[in-house]
Amino acid sequence: MRFHRLALIVLTTVLTMAVHGQLFHPLGLRIETPREIVTVFQPQIHVEGNTLYVCTKQGLYSKDLSNAESEWQLVGFEGLPILDYVRRGGDIFALCFDNQNDIFLLSHDGGLTYEDVTPDDFRSFINKEGHTFWYFNQHPTDLDTFLLTSYHGPGIFMTTDFGQTWNKLGDYTPGYMGFHPLNPEIIYECGGGGFTDEKTDVRISYDGGKTWQEKAQCFPNYNTLFRMAFHPTVPGKWIAGGRRSVYTTNDAGQTWETQYLDGDNSVSDYDDYSIDWRYAAFDNENPDIVYLAGGHQSQYMKLMCSTDGGKTWNKPYPEPIKTSPTEYVFDMKQYGDKLLIYSQSDVYEISKAGLFEYTTSVRSMSSTEESSALFDLLGRKLPKAPKKGMYLMKSKSLNSKFKKVVIK
Repeated sequence: MRFHRLALIVLTTVLTMAVHGQLFHPLGLRIETPREIVTVFQPQIHVEGNTLYVCTKQGLYSKDLSNAESEWQLVGFEGLPILDYVRRGGDIFALCFDNQNDIFLLSHDGGLTYEDVTPDDFRSFINKEGHTFWYFNQHPTDLDTFLLTSYHGPGIFMTTDFGQTWNKLGDYTPGYMGFHPLNPEIIYECGGGGFTDEKTDVRISYDGGKTWQEKAQCFPNYNTLFRMAFHPTVPGKWIAGGRRSVYTTNDAGQTWETQYLDGDNSVSDYDDYSIDWRYAAFDNENPDIVYLAGGHQSQYMKLMCSTDGGKTWNKPYPEPIKTSPTEYVFDMKQYGDKLLIYSQSDVYEISKAGLFEYTTSVRSMSSTEESSALFDLLGRKLPKAPKKGMYLMKSKSLNSKFKKVVIK
């Protein structure tokens, strides 16, 4: 077979364990969260332009991502366990972790000074019940409007005046919630499993929280659904990780498909081998690439990558299950060609290209395969020559390993 349309041939080699260990690059924050509270204290990170803001148990910190030599700076709320915040210009509305007295903090100077603006009924709930509020989700265009959810708490709330007053949207304890970034009239709530000891449920409002539709019948019993990711240009395409699984919808949550990422669809609750895929993200530049981040029982960091919009998934990084870093994953964001993973002890920077290279690499194939055969990036033989795209072909010089072939 001739490949006169070959525009580029890139030789690849097997990734070594050294490369395996270098994919996680720590940014040196080094403010560790005690292991005993990580299940309820899950601080968030935000990327604003070139600046990374990190909520920690000692305050709000920032780092200039455009300068590799930049140092971490304490922005504000010094000494306080900050879970999350929303911003409106110089105003910051921060969520403090179970601080008994100060839960909501309002600052007009970026966090240097602040006042407690916690409603009495919210403070009373925290004191009496021992629960905590978890994180915010801000409206994509109206900065005065944001959502608040709680951990094993009283439900989901919304404010339209930057936290001065609150409206309860329901008694359901979602665990995860948010506005659809392309259509904020759509609000989702999801949870189940580890949050409510009830079967997985997704509730969706298509009218800004006035009415809700339940989608519990779409999911296996007792299999937590985690935070939702939305395709940046296709409003109806959403994706969310679960326990050993990933869920996708192409019709804005009306129907769902389940994929079991380890081939085992018998999982009913936590066990020794379950992997919680807590965070999903469509790539900012190429939404056909989708990332999942999570861990083995939320203890061992795991990353997974799809190159076809979530239809199929490549092998997880790292392998096998019990590898370091052995830390809880709090949040995942993107910055340019990097993923930012916030964990129990640090923020890690991960090269998207490095992750793609590792998870899509195929290390060997049968020596009986003809040298002209083409394979996809997962190592599956193609029945006929494709028209265009990136593929793999056996390389004699690499002793039955692959070379990458780009056909234009």
